[in-house]
This record gives sequence, C-alpha cells and structure tokens, in this order.
Amino acid sequence: MDQGGSQSRQADVPERVPGTFALLVLLLLRPVDLHYRLRSAGIRVPGGRIGQLWREQSEGGRAAGAYVRRLLLLLVVLSPGMTAFSGLVLRAAGVPLAGGWIASAVFCSTVGLLIALVSGLASGVLLGSLASLSMLIGLHAKAGGAFGPELGGAAGVAVGVCLGVVSGLASGSIGGLMTGRGPSVRRVQVAAIATSLVPMLVWSGASSVSFAGAVAASALVTFLTCAFRLPLYALEVLAQALAYAVERWTGRPTLQWAPVRHHNLSYLPHPFLGRHLALAVRSRPEEVLAVADACLRSPGNILVGWPWVVEALERAHAASPAEPR
Repeated sequence: MDQGGSQSRQADVPERVPGTFALLVLLLLRPVDLHYRLRSAGIRVPGGRIGQLWREQSEGGRAAGAYVRRLLLLLVVLSPGMTAFSGLVLRAAGVPLAGGWIASAVFCSTVGLLIALVSGLASGVLLGSLASLSMLIGLHAKAGGAFGPELGGAAGVAVGVCLGVVSGLASGSIGGLMTGRGPSVRRVQVAAIATSLVPMLVWSGASSVSFAGAVAASALVTFLTCAFRLPLYALEVLAQALAYAVERWTGRPTLQWAPVRHHNLSYLPHPFLGRHLALAVRSRPEEVLAVADACLRSPGNILVGWPWVVEALERAHAASPAEPR
C-alpha cells in the first residue's frame, strides 16, 4: 500500500498541466496529445466530471486541482468576457444585435457548469464557451435583423452554421480528450445526422418548414466541415508542401514544421508527408519517430506514419552500438 501511495505521489506533476490559454489551444487542436500529457501529470480521468476531478484533488492530486482551476477560469471568467468584447466589436462594426448578449454569456457558462457536473468538465467548458460566442450571431444578430426576416432562409442558415460550428468543433475535441484518439469517421457521421435532425424536429412545429430545413441543412454541412477540420486541412496541405520543399531543396531540417505535429484531428492524409519522412529517415531517425508518433494520433495520417516508424526503428537500432553480452 505504501509503495502504491508513493507511486501515486510521484505521478502528481502539476507543472505538466498547461497554462490557461495553452490549455484552450490544446483542447481545440491537440486533444489527443493533451489527454496523454494530463495522464502523465497524474490526472486519472482527463475528460472526467468536475466531481471526479475534485475527488482527485481531495486525495492530494495537485495536478487535478490546477486543471480544474484553469478550466473554470476559462468557462466562468474568460468566456463571458470574450463574448462581451466580441459583442461590442460587432456593434461598433455596424452589425445589428438584439440586446442581452451578456445575459446569454452568463447563461452559457451556467449550462457549461451543469454539463461539467453530469458529463465532463472539459465538455462543459468547450460547449459553454463555443455556444456563448456563437449565440452572438445565431441568436442576437438573427433577432436584430442582420439576416433579413427573423425566420427567413438566411436567418435559418446562420442559426444552422452556429449549431454546426459548436457541435462539430466540440465533438472531436471532447472525443480526443476522453479516449486518447480521434473519433472514428462513423461516429462523426452519426453525430452529424443527429445535429441536423434535432433542429429540424425542434423548429418544424414552431416555425416554417423552410426555416427548419435551412437550419438542418446548414447545420449538417457545417458540422461535417468543422468535425473533419476541412478549412484547416487546406492550410495544412500548404504548410506540409512548403516544409518538404524547403528541406528537399535547401537541406534545412523542417520536420518540426510538419502540421501533423501540431494538430491531432486531420481526417485526410497530408501530401508529401511520406516523402518528407523518407528524406530525413537516414540522418534523423529520432525526429522521424516523433513525427511518426504524431501520425499515429492523426486519423488521416496513420497509414502515412506507420511504415516509417518501423524503418526508423530499424535504422536507429542498426546505428546504435551492440550491447555487451
């Protein structure tokens, strides 16, 4: 028992818990890496409910305590503040907004806290924070007439886009943090269908069929776009091509630029990544291993990275001195 308690105390490393803003970035872009980083810090359930994390803190888990405090700071202070600031910017830019966006931000933070209690703290933070910002457009700009008639087609599209952005971004990040791997394509597809059907059922009886259809269709398209991170993928393709070209033609090591190291949720393979790994595998096998490990955490690049894991291991082993018998 004493040995187990000693091991538990040694695993508690609060210094490995990212800072508040770094935590938000990792939640959105690298939730799989964040999962393993928090586990290495001593947090047993990174995607756990707030009660579970408080229990870990009460048992002496300083890392769990730091994690809870920083997530609550995001949800309760920074999220409403960012929503208020964004509302003022939109008003200054001439976008008509119905009043009460401060109350909406407080409401979203409250809902986020409820989700943190029953589902997961990180889930509540992501859903509450993203919903708080999206309601500026999906509720207040719509009610203010920024898209024409409040129940017109353009307003329905705006509402659906906001629903799709919140649910699409949050689904991948929550799944990656909880399980340590990105959600499967099938799970993303099922969640996308549910995201479009729910508003269709909700609004079909309360408003016109055209408005409900616009909400459902735009929510489906936006969910898939955000869940598969398609806008970000276009930038990743350019970044990977540039990194490969620089190393290919100048000899400067650029594997650290590989987008797969900075984003866990790409569902499409990165062109030139395999060639880039092949270019560096003889001279820098350890760096190739690090990139290949990142590939194993990226749904679209698993098959790109795995062959180079094997080759780099073989070359690194061959280059190391033989162990004495």
